[in-house]
Amino acid sequence: MSYLFQLPTKIIFGTNSINELAKEVSLFKAKKVLLVIDPGVIKAGLHEKLTSCLTSAGISFDIFDGVEPDPSIATATKAAEMAKEVQAEVLVALGGGSAIDTAKSASILSKSGGNLKDYAGVNKVQEAGMPLIAIPTTAGTGSEVTVFAVMSDPDNNEKFTISSPLIAPNTTILDPVLTLTLPPSLTAFTGMDALTHAIEAYTSVVAQPATDALALKAIELIMNNLRTAVGRGDNLKARENMLQAALLAGAAFNNANLGLCHAIASPLGGYFHVPHGLANAVMLPYVMEYNMTTAAEKFADIARLIGVADQGSNVRVMARKAVEAVKELAQDIKIPAKLRDVGAKEEQLQMVAKDALKSIQLRFNARVAGERDILELLQKAF
Repeated sequence: MSYLFQLPTKIIFGTNSINELAKEVSLFKAKKVLLVIDPGVIKAGLHEKLTSCLTSAGISFDIFDGVEPDPSIATATKAAEMAKEVQAEVLVALGGGSAIDTAKSASILSKSGGNLKDYAGVNKVQEAGMPLIAIPTTAGTGSEVTVFAVMSDPDNNEKFTISSPLIAPNTTILDPVLTLTLPPSLTAFTGMDALTHAIEAYTSVVAQPATDALALKAIELIMNNLRTAVGRGDNLKARENMLQAALLAGAAFNNANLGLCHAIASPLGGYFHVPHGLANAVMLPYVMEYNMTTAAEKFADIARLIGVADQGSNVRVMARKAVEAVKELAQDIKIPAKLRDVGAKEEQLQMVAKDALKSIQLRFNARVAGERDILELLQKAF
């Protein structure tokens, strides 16, 4: 066995850990910061914790609040231009994956310039960008520790991924207090996104002992805490466990990659503007069923872990119990069961299947999938 495991990001985790922000900024000897924040976070007032911390430490800042869902090339370009205009020395991203991926992209452009799409693919980034501190307000994407940024090209109805160790945040601060006000629906979508990360990393064809351990712990935490986080958002322990789970799942897929569910989720977002976490949430049980023929033993492991395996059952019976448990979780937190319920159009599923084939994540899926397989899966989910 041989493998490479990397986690370039410094991790600071805990209640009120946001108070460490000024100290972390000062380690870069920075006097000017650009905060990259989505409007929802501004509306919730969560940014005030950051600005108060920076002001008290005598660190000046400007705010870029133009982040939208499925952030575009234009948005990243504007953020990079603002960073250069205000002479920022450190970027601080506050929000979900959209804010963090925008900041990752702006970090590249602020140093290397060019068109963001030139960096799409693996290891196209040749120079580290501006230092980045990521502070997630959702428990889902894992972008705070990953080497990936997913951005949108609305002119071509597609999403693309930039993958490079050079874009991973330098530091992440994970404070569960910042997730307490996340609405139930977003808690559900982002939590299912983290579950998808963990399951796809665990069943990846390049999974390794370290990623297996991280993924299994993430699965256990999510299955035991997501219902509470959705139903009682003020439960700090559930929020803490979900934030921990998203982090562990991110660290797992950072090294083991993902699979078919994510390959499908990207074009679903590109064509129908389905939020990424929701696309994964709808497709995950269908993809698990598709992967049953090659991942039954791993699914059986999951069933044992979460306590749904009957004593004496064979591997395939236990594996189906795991799939059913994921379906029940999705139903309990009100995830739509069908693609038609999230805005997908049947006549465009062929294009979704074609675009899914372009995803590098298909290489790591537990079972080989061709265009016909993907289309049949999409039709079943429709």
